[in-house]
Amino acid sequence: MVDRLTSKIIIYSTSLVLLILIIFSVSSIVTIMTLKRYSLRKVENVFKENADENLQREVVSYARILKGDMDAKRSVSFMFGEVVERILNSDKGISLSDVENIYGEINNVLDLRDVAIFNGNGRVLLKYPTFVDVSELAQFIEILKRKPNVSKINYFDFHINKDDTVSFTFVYIGKKENNEPVYIAFDYNPYDFYALVKTAQLYPYSQKYLWIINKDGYLIYDPPTKEHPLITLLNKVNLKDPKNGEALANIVKNYILKGKTGIARYTFRGVDKFVGYTYVKEFGWGLGLTLPVDIFYKPIKDLNRDINDKTTFTLALFGLFSSIIVLIAISASLLMAKRVVKPINDTVLAVESILSGDYSIRLPKCGMVELDELAEAVNRLMDYFEKSEK
Repeated sequence: MVDRLTSKIIIYSTSLVLLILIIFSVSSIVTIMTLKRYSLRKVENVFKENADENLQREVVSYARILKGDMDAKRSVSFMFGEVVERILNSDKGISLSDVENIYGEINNVLDLRDVAIFNGNGRVLLKYPTFVDVSELAQFIEILKRKPNVSKINYFDFHINKDDTVSFTFVYIGKKENNEPVYIAFDYNPYDFYALVKTAQLYPYSQKYLWIINKDGYLIYDPPTKEHPLITLLNKVNLKDPKNGEALANIVKNYILKGKTGIARYTFRGVDKFVGYTYVKEFGWGLGLTLPVDIFYKPIKDLNRDINDKTTFTLALFGLFSSIIVLIAISASLLMAKRVVKPINDTVLAVESILSGDYSIRLPKCGMVELDELAEAVNRLMDYFEKSEK
């Protein structure tokens, strides 16, 4: 009986402790996971807002830088166009050495492909270097001849030449003394322009990269990344074509080439990306500053992994403490059971002795008020029966 009562006390008390621990553990885990999800969602939202703002702000900044670079080339072309016009109308006239000198002056600072002078009929008068094919430039002269009102300096966007090079051109319109128009073409290689675009991709400080399309949606330049090689106009990649991604085609057609600035998400060649985009009206360019989604989410994933590791450690530590608490509860239950069960067992024996006619047993006090009162009552009962017998 004593053993059964002891076992019951241990089982009941331990079960109560376990139940409390389980309820506390479950509520703690639910609270931790809820806080984790909330924290990660909050961090992601804040990070996304900052990233969106930064992408948009940065792409606009790059647009200003690239426009400034092109404006500088425009100014240089205009200045040297005036020089050529003056020499052309001088008594001496212009010679190939003059054109060579002008080419050298410009090429010392800018990457110039060639300088070519055309008459009013679009025929080449002089060019330098002499071996360069400038037949592609003749079409620009024809365009200018058909326009009713043209400015002194005109820009022609990136184009593919017959020798499979890419260049862009500024054409200065001058006049001879007889008012016959003369067209001076300054044809530039794009390499310093490409290098300027590449500055948006300075590893390891930036995981972003900048790409540029012309007014027809073709990629002028998309720098090499781990996802794809270098893409230039020579590759003829049209971002308006849905085969390069429907979301991207929609962004290009309905947003970028309509002069808008903003943030979007698209997939290009199987890679999910965020992009800040803008438009340079003067040159008809669309600019996109791209950040792959997996790179964007990497800090959040690292944070999630760090939280998971710390949560696992916390739960393991909590499990250890719970085990210790259970052991303490079992030990305390055992001690308590012994302290409670012995007086009860003595009381049972005393009652059994009364039933058997032995009134000599007296119960000692155990220090617990309720059991001491019970012992005193049994002792009085013993006294009563003992006196009655006498």
